[in-house]
Amino acid sequence: MQSFQININEQQSVKGTLYSSIISNKAVIIVSAAGVLQSFYQKLAQFFQVNGISVITFDFAGVGKSLHGNIKNENSSLTNWGNRNLEAVIKYTIKAFPNHKIILLGHSIGGQLIGLAPSSSLADKIILVAAQSGYWKFWKGVSKIRMWANWYLLIPVLIKGFGYLPSKKFSRMESLPKNVAEEWAKWCRNSDYLFASFSGNNLYFDKIKCKLTSISIDDDFFAPKKSVDWLITKFTNASIKRMHFLPENFSALKIGHFSLFTEKFKNNIWNILLEEVNN
Repeated sequence: MQSFQININEQQSVKGTLYSSIISNKAVIIVSAAGVLQSFYQKLAQFFQVNGISVITFDFAGVGKSLHGNIKNENSSLTNWGNRNLEAVIKYTIKAFPNHKIILLGHSIGGQLIGLAPSSSLADKIILVAAQSGYWKFWKGVSKIRMWANWYLLIPVLIKGFGYLPSKKFSRMESLPKNVAEEWAKWCRNSDYLFASFSGNNLYFDKIKCKLTSISIDDDFFAPKKSVDWLITKFTNASIKRMHFLPENFSALKIGHFSLFTEKFKNNIWNILLEEVNN
């Protein structure tokens, strides 16, 4: 396990961790969900490493080890996370592993941001886990009201009051810089999600032509199956494989949005992920 740093500009740098395997001919970049530290994926990264796969994890600017100073002064945005942070990490990985196949494993918003990084088109395989549209109407009933309230009321009020999104105060998520949270809320209020905010020249979903596996989870509150299905249609030139996991198929009461990455699923779901990386 080796730490590294990529300087994005004078104010920002991305700090990551390299799990290198000496027998590897593949390198997996784990692209984190919003507000999730790279350390959350450490056990999975080590599992891949033991099985002959090199892995890179990293924290987006303004989060975890990539937060420098007061979060109120962090001016990074979701757009920057994709077209600067992730882009820089992909380039770093290609340079560090010039003879390796590059696999992007994107969790939740990490999977969405893959389409904002120009060099994502150089990937040999993409695996999306619970990568979705956050548009609030994909939810049903009380959950739809809750999501509407999040994006139209709660998050704007919290940002105005604190100068950033203080998610760490009331959830397991890390707090998010103001611009990141504001842009996320803006996307989630639009039926065309992030695609309403960009011209075609700044999106790279259709430039991706490799194999792509998209995984949804039946009891995932944060990524309803329809929202995952919607996002996958944007990868118009990729070779798509869809998988939908039910907790009972893995002798589990629940999986949700996060548990898939915990050691609880080391002997089943992690082996499926390993197979996807290798194929």
